[in-house]
Amino acid sequence: MRHAREPSTAEREELDRMIQQEVGRVAMRAQMVLLSVRGFTVPDIADIQEVSDVTVYQWLDRFDEKGPEGLHDRPRSGRPAKVDEAVEENIEDSMSEPPTEQGYNFTYWTVPLLTEHLRQLLDTSFCEETIRNALHALGFRWRRPRWAVMQEDPQGAELMWAIWETIRDAAEETLILIQDETTFKWLPPLRAMWMREGQQVRIPTPPANDSIALYGVLELESGDTFCAFHEKGRSDYTIAYLEQLLENYPRRQILLIWDQAKYHTSHAVEDWLAAHPRITVMLLPKYSPELNPIEQIWRQLKDQVAANLTRPLKAIREAVRKFFEQHRPIDLLRMAGLTTSS
Repeated sequence: MRHAREPSTAEREELDRMIQQEVGRVAMRAQMVLLSVRGFTVPDIADIQEVSDVTVYQWLDRFDEKGPEGLHDRPRSGRPAKVDEAVEENIEDSMSEPPTEQGYNFTYWTVPLLTEHLRQLLDTSFCEETIRNALHALGFRWRRPRWAVMQEDPQGAELMWAIWETIRDAAEETLILIQDETTFKWLPPLRAMWMREGQQVRIPTPPANDSIALYGVLELESGDTFCAFHEKGRSDYTIAYLEQLLENYPRRQILLIWDQAKYHTSHAVEDWLAAHPRITVMLLPKYSPELNPIEQIWRQLKDQVAANLTRPLKAIREAVRKFFEQHRPIDLLRMAGLTTSS
């Protein structure tokens, strides 16, 4: 796993000074290095700073080679390059897909981002005005998009109808469970909160961004839940959770409804299910998290026990346990939108 080298005392002092006194990108680069030294992974840092993994690697390499001085922009001689036919082709190609496809943590292109992308791609500097003019010349305009129908699973209606029929015709003793996972990270999600006017609450970043996955089921009729923590969403952990389900619901026939995550549909999981006929699985349509009622519970759970507070995963585990202790099954069904009764 890639991390920046340990800075000397003088280098650490200089990095701290750069964060406090330098402007813009230089301060951000210094913070990247210190986050890396504290154990944050490159993807974690890219997520925090809203840049690509490639950018983080670039500045960690520069620091390892030249220390804090290497985090400053290199002097560029001569006038910025002009846009020729080859550059126009690169602009067209880049604009044909979102920046995420190029490894950036941005969902749409801006002139500064495209200018920096072309500089890295072509090893040539351009001024932003030149790229802006080139975009106009190529027929691009800065406009607000409009809504379109979201991508849907072409078999979605068929799958939902099959689920409904199976639930309707299920034997009385069959246990009907809806299943899903959610991930908790040491770096907390940020939500709007009350704070004094003129002051912005600062949430400290943890020394690492460890994570853990919560597997859970909701019984559609009673509102009972069964949850278990595992290291991450993965086929072997999915199988371990399924084994826990069988132990928790002995001698019951189980109809399990879940989404089409890769660790639900892998060969390993399918083989395990074939060997354990007490569990029958039905798949929700793709691209349709809103069809899984337990998603609403995850949202309220994270808002209550994880948002805006940096605390270790052990404390989050305990808070999750208390959350389910403090909410009655009817409360969970109401959260999931499955009942309006009080």
